[in-house]
Amino acid sequence: MSRNAVKLVMSEGAAHPDRRPTTPKEGNPMTQLLPSALEDLRGNVPVVDSLAAKGYPGYVNGTQRMGTVNDVYGWTRVHAHINVSPDEGYALTDKRSPHALYEFMLMSAGTTHRPGLHDHSREFGTALGVVAACFAEHCRAYELSPVVSWSYDPNTLDRESIQGEKRFHAHFVGRTGKERAEVAERAMRAGGLSALRCRRIVEEASVLGALVCADVVDGDALRVLQPVPALSTPTATATAQFLLPQGWESLANPDFHADIAYIHRKLRTMYDEIIRACATGEAGLWRRPTVREFDPEDIDVPLRATTRATLAHYLRALRPEILDGGSLARSRATHVYPLADLAYAVTITEQEGQVYLHLRINVFSDLGGAGISIIDGVIVKTKKGVGDMRADEIAARSAFQADYLRRLHMYPMAARALFPRM
Repeated sequence: MSRNAVKLVMSEGAAHPDRRPTTPKEGNPMTQLLPSALEDLRGNVPVVDSLAAKGYPGYVNGTQRMGTVNDVYGWTRVHAHINVSPDEGYALTDKRSPHALYEFMLMSAGTTHRPGLHDHSREFGTALGVVAACFAEHCRAYELSPVVSWSYDPNTLDRESIQGEKRFHAHFVGRTGKERAEVAERAMRAGGLSALRCRRIVEEASVLGALVCADVVDGDALRVLQPVPALSTPTATATAQFLLPQGWESLANPDFHADIAYIHRKLRTMYDEIIRACATGEAGLWRRPTVREFDPEDIDVPLRATTRATLAHYLRALRPEILDGGSLARSRATHVYPLADLAYAVTITEQEGQVYLHLRINVFSDLGGAGISIIDGVIVKTKKGVGDMRADEIAARSAFQADYLRRLHMYPMAARALFPRM
């Protein structure tokens, strides 16, 4: 492979995958992608690296491309399959590479391949919301804390991405009191991690994304979600944070899907305009656009002056490098090699008695909505496959899923989930 065939956009200190990342205490040589004040805020975000999750005995994790409905059945255990229309549906499945003991997954299972929630119908979105609201009630019966998440990254196919399976799928996880206590005990500042670990868990683009979202998303245009001021909390620093004022039941409101579609359109416009004004080249197999000379005022997106200056600082701190050929070099550089296009993760969770939606912009990190959880305001990386589930744990997982299906059938809004077109 020609050395010029592959471009790498990265910061100064990450120019070679063999270079050991250094922590800030060691005199981190990485060029700051954020202004110092924002970098300090990023460094103070509480994180846990990592929270272990056991796997099924003998299961080897891998990405299975589910191009057809038969693939969904072939690679997961399907508990229920609901048709929304002739080419749209969803399946409730057992996640075969668990992120937690108490968990299941909702996967788009129509004949049409749809990677984002916004790609689906209003009826699908409402069904998802009812499933989530019922799941939160189910978690309360089990004394668990509910977390619902999904990712959007349909175009990254060469490196690890935040959406390994490109069909839309949402993760439903119940966190135990023991897990919450472990998170509270082990939480530390993100700035105490190595430079690459910090980027992987709370990357700079996520902070920038929170600022940009605050400018481009009009709170008056939202019908269900209420924006939380950017940088006002640690989680509103690491994500664009939105309050769900009616709690989990807000997700069953058909307007929730409209809000998600609106935010996606704003992010799509923002991303495309930044690429147009500031980059050159196309994304492809181990190829990415590179930053060129640009005037920040040419970015035709309504941004505050401080946000525009921060965006310019971020882009100018990036520089194109040549990534040495070979799979080893590629795999070791994954977390400094950008994703291929617009990518973001959504996490819905409880914090101080309220329910919030967190949207995290990704540029470098491969951790999606399930790989990064938010537990009591702490950003938590999940590490899968740490040991095997015991027989009694597998039985408890199965019972949790079976009990949930029974609860869903009895739920007051069950018709919206089980018969979405009625």
